[in-house]
Amino acid sequence: MEKYPFCSAAWVGVARDFIETQCAENNLSGIETSFCEKFTDTPDNVTTDGDGVTGWYFRIAGGKVEVGHGVIEDADATIIADYQTVVPLARVVFEGNPEGAADAQRVVEQATAEGKMRREGSEDAMNATPFLAGLHDVLARRTA
Repeated sequence: MEKYPFCSAAWVGVARDFIETQCAENNLSGIETSFCEKFTDTPDNVTTDGDGVTGWYFRIAGGKVEVGHGVIEDADATIIADYQTVVPLARVVFEGNPEGAADAQRVVEQATAEGKMRREGSEDAMNATPFLAGLHDVLARRTA
């Protein structure tokens, strides 16, 4: 299985494939939500604008799905984090790994306390998409 740099265009392609497949298998009527992850201090091979910032997002609205590489400013929920802090977390598969999940939670709490990670927007933004719950592990298995 090929692996890709975290949040690179190819990595976002893996996210797109999973999200589009899951959305095609579920009724999207009434679901209006968007999510974005924005990363700072990114390496040149993943930055979208050459400014040290990259990200990815998805939006579900009007029964349609959009997944892209980049940052949207109007997301319902956004996670903003230092790239180097997040990469190790992005590689942890949670399924069947309660210790890894617990360790990841501690890293998130520490990064948040240190100002290296924060969440903006609605805490409930993802509640309408439980069918995307496996996204993290799909991406973790493909993150170089």
